[in-house]
Amino acid sequence: MALMTEPLERKEKETNRSGIWRPLSWLSGGLSWRARGLLQKAHNAKDALEIGVRQAIGFNTSEAKLIGESQTYWNDPSDGTLHQNSHWRGVGIFADDARWLALGYEHLRIYQEFARAVGLNGSPRHIVEWGCGGGMNAVHFGCLTEQFYGIDISPSTLKECEKQMRAAGLNNFIPVLIDAADPEAAAGQVRGPCELLISTYVFELLPTPEYGIRVLRVAHELLAPGGVAMIQIKYSEGDAKTRSRGWAYARNLAWNATYRIEGFWQTARSCGFTPRMITLLPEQPLVNDRNYAYFLLQK
Repeated sequence: MALMTEPLERKEKETNRSGIWRPLSWLSGGLSWRARGLLQKAHNAKDALEIGVRQAIGFNTSEAKLIGESQTYWNDPSDGTLHQNSHWRGVGIFADDARWLALGYEHLRIYQEFARAVGLNGSPRHIVEWGCGGGMNAVHFGCLTEQFYGIDISPSTLKECEKQMRAAGLNNFIPVLIDAADPEAAAGQVRGPCELLISTYVFELLPTPEYGIRVLRVAHELLAPGGVAMIQIKYSEGDAKTRSRGWAYARNLAWNATYRIEGFWQTARSCGFTPRMITLLPEQPLVNDRNYAYFLLQK
């Protein structure tokens, strides 16, 4: 009998231990989750306090310095985040090729919905992308046009964009390299007016909101009469967390320039555009970010 009861006793002890450790393990996991949540809240509160204090006392970096910092950041190959933030295929979160393709295709879908809604007919013969990055949009929009101009401040990124377009069987890419300090130079490098200008995940990366207005004016100049621009911005909710930062360009990368939705609409009008449509994307899981608005602006 002893031989038969010993395994049963051992099993009962193991079951008891498991029953004790299970709630302890659950509690430990719960504490870990709560601790991470508290740390994130503390980090957000610290950021909000710094933003509020800096904005209250006007302690921000000059626009000229931020422009210089942006030029340096996008041309620093030693920065491990650079290629992911430039949307290079196969890098960082875009090691998932389906994600890279889906993000560009989603922008094409939004444009096509805009075009149908406002009655835009035919394919644009000339497309300009302001901030083409690693070709995420270009491989989709390039199929629509005879000439695709990619504007960027990084020579390596322009080469990567062309590489991806050629891999997609497209030979209509025209690179336009500018310096961050002189966005107006793009107007002299695009031969003839274009029918469509696109810019996504760029305006939030511009050094300041005021710099974005300069880009809007150049975009208006590049378009043919009746041409349209599809521009994505990151919108501010009017609180400290979503306002433009104004210091430490690389640290505040995706929040350097934000706009109130109604403010950007009015700004576009002051630059000569007629705003036609807007669509909001409060969350974008493909890039794990939020507060996006797409504007369709017509010249």
